[in-house]
Amino acid sequence: MTVEESDKKVIGGPGITTAGDVSVSVGSGQVAIGEHITQTQIISPSDLKDLLNSLHEFQKGVPKLDLTPEDQSIVNGEISAAVKEAKKDKPALSKLKERFVSIISTVKEADKSIKDISELYAAAKKIAPILGIGLQALL
Repeated sequence: MTVEESDKKVIGGPGITTAGDVSVSVGSGQVAIGEHITQTQIISPSDLKDLLNSLHEFQKGVPKLDLTPEDQSIVNGEISAAVKEAKKDKPALSKLKERFVSIISTVKEADKSIKDISELYAAAKKIAPILGIGLQALL
């Protein structure tokens, strides 16, 4: 796409062509390349309900990881923060994802595996796709 500065004429090919800022608000599958692009991810009410239920299921299984008290505290804090965010009128998917990635990282750093505990893995397999996290991250 070429922008002529003299008359702000835009010449472009297939797809979105614009001479100004672009704002995209869709649920998933976003890809945007360029400058001044704002993307907002939203979560459907049914996915949000599934996410909350799965976070609670996950939380119940955390003690089975046998983490140190410090790691247990971190994981429980992140889950609580994720649940609090998910209960908001307009939850920020990016914050929820950040919290869950932090949980996975803490568990991995403690040399534990979510996959080894069936109820944790089952809940995590429901949470990950809603948040746009690949299942490979759970391994």
